[in-house]
Amino acid sequence: MGQKKDLTGSEKSKIVRYLAEGCSTLKIAKLLKRDHRTIKRFIQNSQQGRKKRVEKPRRKITAHELRKVKRAAATMPLATSLAIFQSCNITGVPKSTRCANLRDMAKVRKAERRPPLNKTHKLKRQDWAKKYLKTDFLRFYGLMK
Repeated sequence: MGQKKDLTGSEKSKIVRYLAEGCSTLKIAKLLKRDHRTIKRFIQNSQQGRKKRVEKPRRKITAHELRKVKRAAATMPLATSLAIFQSCNITGVPKSTRCANLRDMAKVRKAERRPPLNKTHKLKRQDWAKKYLKTDFLRFYGLMK
């Protein structure tokens, strides 16, 4: 079955007004031409209230530690944030803080990709393999039986 859209602002205000007047949820549902379960869910959610996010104490990083991190990031540009901070003996710093600090002070680098082999390289490797690798597969085939 199809569903109607979420309750609009005007519908929500009407529900609050009807509840203040003492109407039942079924009566409100009929007046608004909505399902009574939608009305009940709105009432339940509005009474529940929202939890505020508890602010955890963040691990402060001193200027001295930041200089250490900057030096380590310069020497190991491809390392992870955890590896960089561990090399400086700095522990207990959340990942988001580590990444934010590194983003501010250092460039995020990715490993350079090597280009694929071109035709001449491929042919040279194949020639070397033919010359130096044994291709006597009949002997191996006999051992496997």
